[in-house]
Amino acid sequence: MKVSLNWLRRHVDLPESAEDVAKALTSIGLEVEGMEEPAKQYEKLVVAKVLTCEAHPDSDHLHITTVNDGKETLQVVCGAPNVAAGQTVVLAPIGAELPLPDGKSLKMKKSKIRGVESFGMICAEDEIGLSDDHGGIMVLDDSIPAGTPFISLGLYDATFELNVTPNRPDALSHRGVARELAAKFNRPLKPLAFELKEDNSAEASSKIKLTVEPGAGCSRYVGRVIEDVQVGPSPSWLARLLKSVGLNSVNNVVDVTNFVLMDVGQPLHSFDMAKLSGAEVVVRKARAGEKIETLDHKEHELTTADLVICDGDKPSCVAGVMGGVESEITETTTKVFLESAWFNPTVVRKQAHRLCTSTDSSYRFERGIDYSMQREADDYACALIQQVAGGKVLKGTVEYTGDDHQKKPWVVSLRASRVTKVLGITLPEEDIIRYLTGIGLKHLGEMNFEIPPFRPDLEREVDLIEDVARLVGFDNIPYDVPSFKIKPNDLPAEEILGRKIRYALSALGLHECISLRFTSAANTAKVFGEPGDDPRSKPAKLLNALSEELGCVPTSLIPILLKSVADNEKNRPGSVRLFENGKAQFKNATRQDDRDPGFTEKPVLCAVIAGHYKMEALDDKPREVEFADIKGLAISLFKRLGLTVEIRAAEKPEVFLHPGKQAVIVCGNSVLGSIGVLHPAVQKAFDISYATALFEVDLEKVLKATEKKVIFTPFSRQGFMTRDISMMVAERMTNEAILQKLNAFKVKNLAKIELKSVYQGAGVQPGEKNMVYTFTYQSMTETLTDETVNKAHDKLREKLSADSEITLR
Repeated sequence: MKVSLNWLRRHVDLPESAEDVAKALTSIGLEVEGMEEPAKQYEKLVVAKVLTCEAHPDSDHLHITTVNDGKETLQVVCGAPNVAAGQTVVLAPIGAELPLPDGKSLKMKKSKIRGVESFGMICAEDEIGLSDDHGGIMVLDDSIPAGTPFISLGLYDATFELNVTPNRPDALSHRGVARELAAKFNRPLKPLAFELKEDNSAEASSKIKLTVEPGAGCSRYVGRVIEDVQVGPSPSWLARLLKSVGLNSVNNVVDVTNFVLMDVGQPLHSFDMAKLSGAEVVVRKARAGEKIETLDHKEHELTTADLVICDGDKPSCVAGVMGGVESEITETTTKVFLESAWFNPTVVRKQAHRLCTSTDSSYRFERGIDYSMQREADDYACALIQQVAGGKVLKGTVEYTGDDHQKKPWVVSLRASRVTKVLGITLPEEDIIRYLTGIGLKHLGEMNFEIPPFRPDLEREVDLIEDVARLVGFDNIPYDVPSFKIKPNDLPAEEILGRKIRYALSALGLHECISLRFTSAANTAKVFGEPGDDPRSKPAKLLNALSEELGCVPTSLIPILLKSVADNEKNRPGSVRLFENGKAQFKNATRQDDRDPGFTEKPVLCAVIAGHYKMEALDDKPREVEFADIKGLAISLFKRLGLTVEIRAAEKPEVFLHPGKQAVIVCGNSVLGSIGVLHPAVQKAFDISYATALFEVDLEKVLKATEKKVIFTPFSRQGFMTRDISMMVAERMTNEAILQKLNAFKVKNLAKIELKSVYQGAGVQPGEKNMVYTFTYQSMTETLTDETVNKAHDKLREKLSADSEITLR
């Protein structure tokens, strides 16, 4: 927000320099991000007196003047039509530099103009940055002595760019900022003095009717009627102040509404009453399909959620955002209806965002304006309009105050002992009271304070303590390093697991993705199909999506990572290895209460490998990713997490995985997630040409599995023996199924079973495969003999021979 130093001085005495004021503002929490002080560019300008003025002998428009700058008399050639002897003017002497519009500067030096020497320049207002007027030189009051530095006249302003936090709507006006400075410097805030003269010939209510729809978003509305207004240019003081904060002058009536907005923080809007049909103002929700052309000449189609100000027929203003062109103030306006209202911040914020229109008014309404000053601001603006545009203000107002409008301020109690404990300094109660009453709080006795309506951020005791700290000055609060030992809190179990996963998968050659926490409904449908029984197929859509690609919250990380695979394939051909640890979000069917966000978050881990998995030096071409590769990664990961998992056939296959190349990851009795090769149709939908495999697991289940106590089993110190068995089985039989059969036999001293090889080819019938297993026998208490091992192994072979699905070789 831009703030003018001259404007601030209308509310509080500030003899300090701009630099000192900037330091004070930052010290009280209104950080100055930038400062403009144009007076420094014109330090060499002086006030001078024109002694003589004669026509130039070689020009029909130039004049030869002599001017006195308080020290000497100089000859200056001037081309202004209004220059004359006896005037008091602004002189740019030799050595002065004047900034030019293109960013360069014009340095004054001795020169000859049409053969006549000139020792400087008599300046117009636009040449010295005071206005755009180039009609003639600037003529000053004759009481100003020659030689006076021009910048000392106070015509130049300094402006500050303040970083105002969203919880400080009171600081979005010059009076609010001045109030803070008055408290900082322990000075009184000047009263908001104005004189409003009402015309008793007619009541405002006899000229216009007001109707407000209860509950629509407007809890307070005040309107006044001004007749016989003369719309025209604003006086220079008004235009100059508005220009200092970046606002262009429009006309005297509109400029007054902008001035009051920037001065006291109350947005106003002026209507041309002649353009309001039916002599009626209606505040209501818009009807579907209604349209309005706003002052920026953009047409908007309104919805039933929008709050509008209407005449008897149609919307004339989007409440709190911008007025319409049909009722704008023009040079032909003679009757004005001036509105001052309090609109619901949420309503204004939503419609400003939907219409992509942010204004100075909406910026303040969104943050919450003073709920008590609508009448006073309207009166203030009417008095100023009378001053700059004439007219008569009709007696009374048209007003509405809803039952939902706040009427009484709240009270907050403060303890001096709590101030000492929080700030670490002891302050007398009278100092605390002085600080808080200085910023507008009302002392009710003891340490109770009534909160002013312009400070909605003060709700608790600690809020008052923060304001005391600001006004004392954070730099004035001593600090000491406490002498105690600090023990950091343990990391949450979920964070510990996440770090282990990152370290493990990074060590296994994968790269971590940190994606935006949004995805698209289209990509979700490519993976899980149209919305159905699977909750992952029904992502919740965002109300204000950045784009269609980021239009909903993810129910799985798979669509996000598959899009990353497709993007990587286009830009980095070869192979892709990615993983992400994130959240899947599911919308609840019902909400328990207002504090229930309506969503359930589930931490998930997804890993994807695609393209070339391994390239050996002697291979003719790299090998593409297979199911065994993603399986090996998953098993290696869980081993590093201290878990033993099994890869089993899925009872309910996933639609996005290849039907013959997918499984589930199981730990104990818990299914952690799915693993497999991507379905060709899904691969094609994402425009991926690589062979792709992936797994996704539920980290809540993984975390529960890791919480189980690990029981140490001592290893055997005895020797071991191995035996092999070669068997023929059907091609469809999996290693998992065979291991289940072998473990069910409960063979004595059998310590370990390992798959040694799988063979299909010459000598093996089609539809079959040969599998060789190695069996390790070992006892915990004795060294086994060949006889003992052979006896146990023969029994194992007998049991396998009895199985109709297995043929021993």
